[in-house]
Amino acid sequence: MRYHVAVTSLSLLLVSLSVQSAEAQRRRGLVDITPSSDRRGLWMNIGVGAGTESSKFEGESSYTEGLTKPAGSFRIGGTVSPNFRLGAEITGWADRHYDSGLQDNVTSYVGGLFLIGQFYPSRKAGFFAKGGLGVTRVGEDIYGPGDLHEDGFGWTAGLGYEVRLNRSLFLTPTVDVLQHRSQVRDGAGVLQPALYDRLVTFGVALTIQPGR
Repeated sequence: MRYHVAVTSLSLLLVSLSVQSAEAQRRRGLVDITPSSDRRGLWMNIGVGAGTESSKFEGESSYTEGLTKPAGSFRIGGTVSPNFRLGAEITGWADRHYDSGLQDNVTSYVGGLFLIGQFYPSRKAGFFAKGGLGVTRVGEDIYGPGDLHEDGFGWTAGLGYEVRLNRSLFLTPTVDVLQHRSQVRDGAGVLQPALYDRLVTFGVALTIQPGR
């Protein structure tokens, strides 16, 4: 009788140890057990939209009438916490047209490279606010004279919302503002009024979160 009790107890102990060992192995395996709703690791964002560009010189009271053309952006970075992401953004806008005065095709463009941060008020919801600083360029690419441009500094700000498609892919509607400022000297070395260029873009992007 004692023998059977001992065998039964030993069997139960072995089964218990086997279950614990299997659970430990699963915990040590390469399995991501982070909640699917958490923002984490590397992220990338590729977006397109309609950008409205307008400009003015220092001293002028209002911007020129806006011109709406295609715009695009690419962002990449890391996740500091579920409420904050840090990264870099390159964004641009272009308009190709025929200039009757120059009798040539001209491509006008605006672009910038920024260090950005995205703040998420909620860990669960996808809404975020974006802000950043960086270098900007506005110019015209003309077939004859070549590329005429001004480099400057600027800022960007925006809002967006990440709609989950699956564990690592999000559809992200966005609205963004890019503000450029530059100032150059003429041939005589006289400092000219500063140029301000503004780009407002309504777009949609795919945000990819590969993981840790």
